[in-house]
Amino acid sequence: MSSSPALQDNTTADAMVNSCSDSAIEHILQEISAVGHRLETMDSKITDLLADSKSILVDTASFETTVTDLDHRLHAVENQMASLLDNKPELQYL
Repeated sequence: MSSSPALQDNTTADAMVNSCSDSAIEHILQEISAVGHRLETMDSKITDLLADSKSILVDTASFETTVTDLDHRLHAVENQMASLLDNKPELQYL
């Protein structure tokens, strides 16, 4: 009966670790640590980008609210002008 692939992989990994020198293992651990630091840096940058994105979304929402408000005001002025022209048609020619 053959052993499972996972067991073979673990046995192979154990054999590789046992055959490595202490300096090789130390080098591998340093590389793993360096990758960990890079991941932390990337995580920090992603967090900063998300914060910036949220700020942009808030600014965009504020801008959209301002534009909507100005649009409502413009329509109100247009309605007032139309009403004024209905009441005083002679103003059309000014």
